[in-house]
Amino acid sequence: MWELHMLKRDFDMAAKVSAQIKDTDSRSFCQASTALARGDVALARRLFDALRPAFEANVRESPDDAERHARLGKLYGYLGRKEDAIREGRRAVELMPVSKNAFRGPQFADNLALVYAWTGEADQAITLIEGLLSTPGAVTWEDTTSSSVTVAELRLRWEWDPLRNNPRFQKILAGPEPKTIY
Repeated sequence: MWELHMLKRDFDMAAKVSAQIKDTDSRSFCQASTALARGDVALARRLFDALRPAFEANVRESPDDAERHARLGKLYGYLGRKEDAIREGRRAVELMPVSKNAFRGPQFADNLALVYAWTGEADQAITLIEGLLSTPGAVTWEDTTSSSVTVAELRLRWEWDPLRNNPRFQKILAGPEPKTIY
């Protein structure tokens, strides 16, 4: 339900739903994401920063786990820690490249594009997005690290808001869904 309210940009309802999530880390991440999406950067950063030690510990515990690097990269991106975010996002892609896993690899490339978007690297984000849109890949929401790169996702998800005013991104949004994803 939280995802649905976020897609609808009903941040008040998303906040109410996230308060009911039983898992503490998931609840905190959803609350921080909701705050960031609605523009309360100070609250979002405080909540994300409280999660940071656990995310960093997860990477230390499993340094070859692409998923953990991707999550930490996204968290750093939301915290505005550019170099750390890009390093972790790239590490996830190195651990699970598209050439190694055509199903999961694109999700980590998508996550890196999101990291680039949140760290002010719009050209790198859009270049990755263009490549992902022209490559068949999995359409899945099995976890919260990333969603699929489809034009519909790019149009709807708040996570891509940092790119909304970019002419290259607007051109992608104005176009049709590429047939390669079907």
